[in-house]
Amino acid sequence: MGLIDNINADIASITSNLNDFGVSIEMITPNGTATTINGIHTKHHLGIDTDGNMVNSKKASIAFSETFLNCRNSNEEVALTNYRVSVKDSTGIVKEYIVQQWFPDETIGLIVCILEDYDNN
Repeated sequence: MGLIDNINADIASITSNLNDFGVSIEMITPNGTATTINGIHTKHHLGIDTDGNMVNSKKASIAFSETFLNCRNSNEEVALTNYRVSVKDSTGIVKEYIVQQWFPDETIGLIVCILEDYDNN
């Protein structure tokens, strides 16, 4: 097994280990098909404005190994347009988001998604 294969396996192990960093994440396709995967979820309330000042701004993201979710389109590109995400926060409350941007590292198989609040109204 080469170094890239080892890293890919490590990414899958680290992001999916529910005893360490991993959490259960429900990914819902635009047509409503739900798949539960394990990954990492973060949410913080600190940002920087265009003048370099710290401001209060909510940012949420998830990261997971592509091993656990088939999310490639017909052109074999990672495509998460209009995917919804449900994940529990630290208090156990389920939060719903929509994927705003995604950043796949196609060398090691890690996909990072920037989320925004989902409003189903």
